[in-house]
This record gives sequence, structure tokens and C-alpha cells, in this order.
Amino acid sequence: MSGERLGQALREVEIPDREGAEERALRMVRAAVAAIPAEPVARRPRFGRRGLQVAVAIGLIAALVSPAGAAVRHFVGDAVDDGQHAAQPALTSLPTAGSLLVDSPQGPWVVHADGSKRLLGAYEESTWSPHGLYVAATKRQELAAIDPGGTVRWTIARAGGVTDPAWSPDGFRIAYLNGRQLRVVAGDGSGDRALADAVSPVAPAWAPGAVRALSFVDAGGAIRTLAVDTGQQLATAPAPPGTQRLEWSRDGSRLLITSAGELQLRDRAGRLLWRHEAPPGAAFAAAALSPSGREVAAVLAAGAGARSELLSLGPGQAPRRLFSALGRLGEVVYSPDGRWLLLAWRGADQWLFLNPAHPRRVVAVADVAAQFDPGTTSPAAFPRVAGWCCSADR
Repeated sequence: MSGERLGQALREVEIPDREGAEERALRMVRAAVAAIPAEPVARRPRFGRRGLQVAVAIGLIAALVSPAGAAVRHFVGDAVDDGQHAAQPALTSLPTAGSLLVDSPQGPWVVHADGSKRLLGAYEESTWSPHGLYVAATKRQELAAIDPGGTVRWTIARAGGVTDPAWSPDGFRIAYLNGRQLRVVAGDGSGDRALADAVSPVAPAWAPGAVRALSFVDAGGAIRTLAVDTGQQLATAPAPPGTQRLEWSRDGSRLLITSAGELQLRDRAGRLLWRHEAPPGAAFAAAALSPSGREVAAVLAAGAGARSELLSLGPGQAPRRLFSALGRLGEVVYSPDGRWLLLAWRGADQWLFLNPAHPRRVVAVADVAAQFDPGTTSPAAFPRVAGWCCSADR
């Protein structure tokens, strides 16, 4: 048999317990890297003794775990190349202007560009107001408006659970879910009223524009957009099965619909502009629309989350991989200026800041869970990024 045919035959061999081998390989790689003594970092990166040790360890481990060799070597190589960035021990600053809003077990935190942060109180979910002047937050049966310094401006209480707050782009309305009912209240806490009954548990999304419009998923499986002040229905479209999230572009021209099986972009009239289906055996875990509305950053998870990828997608462009790693990736959020992405790598307890135009420029932050749940005596829960404020024209 020729060398070429032998190589082809080996590549086609089904690897026994492939997922288990991959997980064992990653653990062995991490242990091998951790065991290598640290050396001072040179001003110019060099492939020195430490780099050689890492390369040898990876090569030996790949040979051990894979009878056929090729598949697992490729997998481990990808994981190390894409998922082993040196991580900062703490979040000391953001890579660009703006402030983060982060929901944690202790409540929402405001994180400023210089890395300083403030806990706003014992709330469960939060969202920014336009320009970051206030935060709307919920807990159990209460909706509150809080300033970034932690001062409560007003609260309202409702029978039943209060969740998924969303502040309108003009600042004059807040939408939220009260059980299976969609309600709106004025930005000063007055005029609380029901807008729709029997809605699905998906956060509503405001459509920027001259008409104050709100999109939501009803219990019948339709995405509806209503003019909030008049109740007029402006658009309707079928919701993909398992719709998870709605997000309007900054100019109000495109609605991103995220479900496990596919991503869609629709216009204000509900017409389909673009769609991208997840490959067989994979699912979209999260997605975000760029400030320009032309690109979608999407997290694609294969299998049971053993491997995840961050992709750049959009109408008229080929999918582009920005990052891949073993383990679970969570939410992805664009910076206000669109120059950076914040990617939650839950499986590694890290945040990754990536430049979409230069995805190899990665700033990694380690031990994220503990930084937003200080003092806990049990394993800290990983926080959720609720928003990155504010618009570049603030």
C-alpha cells in the first residue's frame, strides 16, 4: 500500500471513545503546561525552551490518545492554538471605551473602562438605559430603576415573577415580562400597563425609530412588533422553533433572531433578509449583531458542548472562524464602537476580548466567576454580561 493510501486509510479510522480521548488529551496538555517552570517574558516573543517543552508534550499526548493519530492531533492542535492565550489574573481595564453591566449571584455590577466596579444591589437581571444614565433591574416581584452609583430612583411591585427588563432607545419606556404577560412602564415609574398576554419567555426587544415599537414572541410562535403607544401591529413573522433572543440593529432596520437551529435577519416589515442554519449535530448557543448591523457574531457548539466556535457571519459573506476551544462558550457582546467582542468562555472561567478584524489579538481574563462573587464559600457561579454601554456618539 502506498504512503498516500495508508494515510487516507488512517484518517478514515473511527477513533474509539473519541470524545473521552479528546477530554483526556486536553487535561493532560493543561497538566503538562502547568508543570513547566515559568520563565521571564522577553520583550520579543521567542520559541525557547518552554515553547519546545510544550510542543513536545502536545506531540506525545496526541500520539498516545489517538490510534489513527490524525483526528485527535488536529483537535488538540486547534484547542492549544486557539484556546491557550495567557490570561490576566484580574480585569484591570476594558480594551475600549464604555462600561459593562454584569449580572452575578450577588446582583448586577457596573464595570467601568478602568476596571473599577460597583455592585448595585441584590437584583437578578438588569439592562442599561440609553447612554448608561440608569439601570433597570428585577428581582422576584419587583422592577427598579437605579443609577450607576447604586441609588434606587423608583420601584414597582407586581404579583408574579418580574423578568427580562428592556429600556427603550428614547429612554421613555421600560418593557418587562410579568409571568406570561408583557408590560410597559414609563421611565419615571408611572403608567404601568399590560401590552400583550400569553407571551413566550423571551426578552422583548425595542426597535429604534420614529415610532416607539417593541418586538416579542407570543405563545403561538409568532414574532410580533407593536407600536407601544397605539397598540397597532406593525409586523409579524414566524419564530424559529426554540427562539432564544431578539435584537434590533442600532438603526432599526434589521432584527436578529437567534435560535438553537438557525439565525435569521428580518426587516421592519418582518420580511426574511438572511438566514444561516446550524450544521447537523451543532447548535447556536448565542449571537450578537454588530453596531453596523452587517455582521453577526455567533457561538456554535458541537455535540454536548465539547467543542465551541465563535463565528463571524452575515449576508453576502463566507463564515469566518474567530475563535475555537474545548468546553462551553457563553454569551458574546459587541463593544459600543464595534471594534471588540467580549466572549464568555465558561468552560475555562475566562472572559476573552477579541478584535473581530484581527481575531488573534486576544485579551484573556482569568478567574472571572470569583471576581463577581467575592467571599463565597462555595464554587462561584459564572456571571452573565447584560450589556456594554454606551453608543460611540455618547
